[in-house]
Amino acid sequence: VTRASGNMSSQGFYEKEIARRVDQFGSIAQVFSTYESRRAADDAKPFARGINSIQLYNDGTRYWIITIFWDAERADNPLPAKYLESSK
Repeated sequence: VTRASGNMSSQGFYEKEIARRVDQFGSIAQVFSTYESRRAADDAKPFARGINSIQLYNDGTRYWIITIFWDAERADNPLPAKYLESSK
């Protein structure tokens, strides 16, 4: 947080979820959350897009976040169309 706060304070950072896919089995869930990143909330075009991968565990009362990691879209790693629409 300390390392990134200076850059984010001066340049801004807004991340918006544009699609979500959830797979669940028993007490575990896997969420792919497709995002767009902008420097200002009203920027017309994002400077980055990617997918956050979130693994959750439900103990019967609530969900616990087990891991979160992500990968950004780039020329050799475009976002697949199926991750640009939320699953039903």
